[in-house]
Amino acid sequence: MKLISPKLHGIIDYMLIIFLFMSPVAFSMTSETSAQVYTLAVVQMLLTIVTNYSFGMFRAIPLKVHGIIELLLCVGMVVAAFTIFKYDERARGYYLGLAIFWFIVVVFSDYDKSRDGVKAPIL
Repeated sequence: MKLISPKLHGIIDYMLIIFLFMSPVAFSMTSETSAQVYTLAVVQMLLTIVTNYSFGMFRAIPLKVHGIIELLLCVGMVVAAFTIFKYDERARGYYLGLAIFWFIVVVFSDYDKSRDGVKAPIL
């Protein structure tokens, strides 16, 4: 059962971008971790604005591909938590928590764009 519609997924994406940009200051992260979180925020912002759904601006990437990329980001964050951040308890916890949240959003999102009413752009 898919509980998150494409429109709600778009809202969650933009809220996540805001959270990512605020996190380094709110959680007093190291400069290295801050740079990585800001990079992740920019990647998520670019992915969100080029996705073909109601909150996308350029609508070049299909919503299903958006979901696959987000799933790969979740896996990457879990791997990073146990490799890059294995000695930084706060960063590891942050990345694991973020990955779990993101995974839940991906699993419960409905990637059927026909319910969103968005059509692909005509090039």
